[in-house]
Formats: sequence, structure tokens, C-alpha cells
Amino acid sequence: MVAMVRWAAIRPVLMAFLLAADAFVVAVLGIVRPGGWLPPFIAFGSLLVGMAWFELWAIRHRHDDE
Repeated sequence: MVAMVRWAAIRPVLMAFLLAADAFVVAVLGIVRPGGWLPPFIAFGSLLVGMAWFELWAIRHRHDDE
């Protein structure tokens, strides 16, 4: 019988992909520094902090469905 994967178990994986994509954007903005780079850098940087917190929360609560 195939075990069903619940939302709480897959949430950390999905958040890790989002976190990696946002970290890439922050790194590119920090390295390249195109004109007007500071506002998007701050915006994506604050998202990065929030998503890192949510990733830790998701890891701690990955067995909530069981």
C-alpha cells in the first residue's frame, strides 16, 4: 500500500525551493547592483528573512498532520 504524503510533510521542501529562489535573487542584486538596486534588495531581503523563519517553523511542524 502506498503511504499518502501529507501537506505538513511536504511544506518544508516547497519552502526550501522558494527560499533558494529568493536567496538567488538577493545574491544577484547584491553582486550586480543594477541602477535602482537598493529597494528591490531590501524587499527581497526582508522576504528572505521571513521565509527562513517559516522554513524553520515548517521543519519543526512537519508531523502535524499525523
